[in-house]
Amino acid sequence: MAQGFFKHIPNINYDFKSDGKLYQAKDLFRKVSVWNYLQEGVAGYSYYRITEGERPDVVAAKLYGDSTLYWTFWLVNENLQDHSDWPKSQQLFEKFLDRKYSGKCLVAANSTDIVSYTTGKFTLGEKVSQSSTAYGFVTDVDPTYNRITVQIPLTATDSFTTGSTVTGASSEKSFTISNIQNERDAVNHYTTVIVAQVSGTVSSSTSVTLATSNSLITTGQVVTGTGISGSVSVSAINGTALTLSNAQTIVNNTILSFGTETVRTTVELNNTAVTNERYELDLNEERHLIRYIPAVYIPRVVREFTSLVRD
Repeated sequence: MAQGFFKHIPNINYDFKSDGKLYQAKDLFRKVSVWNYLQEGVAGYSYYRITEGERPDVVAAKLYGDSTLYWTFWLVNENLQDHSDWPKSQQLFEKFLDRKYSGKCLVAANSTDIVSYTTGKFTLGEKVSQSSTAYGFVTDVDPTYNRITVQIPLTATDSFTTGSTVTGASSEKSFTISNIQNERDAVNHYTTVIVAQVSGTVSSSTSVTLATSNSLITTGQVVTGTGISGSVSVSAINGTALTLSNAQTIVNNTILSFGTETVRTTVELNNTAVTNERYELDLNEERHLIRYIPAVYIPRVVREFTSLVRD
């Protein structure tokens, strides 16, 4: 659906693999530089929440009275890079998951079982076998989570089993399978919420003293917790000295949480696992809220964008 946008973007030749071979691709850097110029004349964005199954051309017709202007959504939303990034209906989302995460994750006991300076590593595309009838082909090598992901062909009549040894045909690397997961249920990452404890009672003040400093707390983060009233964010942080955007009354020892986003980590201890399915579901949900150029600016933006991107 974003062809209307990409037809305005010229092609460039780029050496993706640093091997001297040039591949043709869209010059998306041109998009960024042009929009940085155009937005100087746009006072602000408006926001729209996409309903279930609503197509971009339908949204454009609703907002602008012109369905062909759907490509402008790709111009102003960083998380819309191509047509596949438009939020999916439940039916399309399930098909997407089945297609993208159709493999099996074979988990080893240690990361060195997957990648090692001394014993080598599994390679993408190689055949790995448990037996002549239980085998697959490697689609991902992930030492962070001690696993390889394999696509199992229909010709494999048996399944991988825990406790068995799997061996790579070309790498000759092997390990004992400690766990097997469907790829969509496998861990994408772990998250940890940024928290800090208040030291001393705060009475109608923006100044808060924390019990200990936390380098993960940064200005702009949303602050929540008992005693926090309204929309509050971090205005400044210096060691244990925290300044809030609005005056608050908070009792001593209150635990405050910081940030609308969680910190991604590979550590399992005391953190929450986010599966591939959960990750894609959250991403799809975030994309339902898009920003768009107010209709009053559209004629100018379309005219100048088309001109500038070709220059």
